[in-house]
Amino acid sequence: MRALASIAMLLAAGATQTHAHRPPGGWDYPFECCSEADCARIDPSEVRETPSGFVVTIMPRRHPMWASERRQPAVLDIPYQKARLSPDGFFHLCMNDAGELLCFFSPGGGS
Repeated sequence: MRALASIAMLLAAGATQTHAHRPPGGWDYPFECCSEADCARIDPSEVRETPSGFVVTIMPRRHPMWASERRQPAVLDIPYQKARLSPDGFFHLCMNDAGELLCFFSPGGGS
């Protein structure tokens, strides 16, 4: 009985806390950016800067939301005003499984 009560208390505590997952640098992805799997650090070679922002090209299997079943890369045009400053100095991309942008973090910033 005591074990059941302990389990119930742990489940209740877990249900009341809402945390985004963390990149390797130890900061939290903002809640609006992810659902525990939508965000990942990306390689600088996948990012090209343009006069108006960034073009990010993600090949299949290079991001948790762009699985190996995909045949084509996901290409996202990201204006500077949608880029966020990366707290750890690396590029991070949060996208859904349809390849739509949720959040983008750049070491160079944005707004």
